[in-house]
Amino acid sequence: MLLSRYLVVCFIACGVVNARADQILEGFTVLKGDGYAFELKAPLGWILDDKVGNDQGLNVVFYPEHSSWDKSEAVCFARVRSLDNHVTNVEEQVKDTVRAFRDNGNPKAEAKFIKTLTTQDASKAKIYYYTGDQFGNNEATAYIQAKGSIHFITLSARSSKSFRDALPAFDALVTSYEDLTKPPAEVSSLFH
Repeated sequence: MLLSRYLVVCFIACGVVNARADQILEGFTVLKGDGYAFELKAPLGWILDDKVGNDQGLNVVFYPEHSSWDKSEAVCFARVRSLDNHVTNVEEQVKDTVRAFRDNGNPKAEAKFIKTLTTQDASKAKIYYYTGDQFGNNEATAYIQAKGSIHFITLSARSSKSFRDALPAFDALVTSYEDLTKPPAEVSSLFH
């Protein structure tokens, strides 16, 4: 009898642990696919969630602790676009994003280059701010040019204030990026 109660408690505990495995406070993840693999770490006080955005085609999303993907004032997510004849670099991707915004009912959509951040692996992330969304959202996207794809990390906020408040977390997320397909730096080059 005691053993059966113990087993029931163990099964319940395992179920709780498994149910929460998709939401990790300040966790890290690896996004990988055909020809790419990179790592991201959730900013301090933010949740990494690899399940809630799947229905929207998002492998991983981030939102502040004590919030949720659908209720948070600010969220981040990562995506990958394979290079093709239409988009071969970051600038073409930005133009394509603006065109898609405009084609989907946002005629005033615009993008503005803001700065470049250096990531964990010394990649360069070009940061663009997007405005003119019909819902009043504020967005920033970091674009990282990889060998056969463009990796992007987006911050989307429901207000200017929540956008400004989330920018330090966005910058931390972007700078945590590490391309796992890059060869490691040679040790001898570190000492010269």
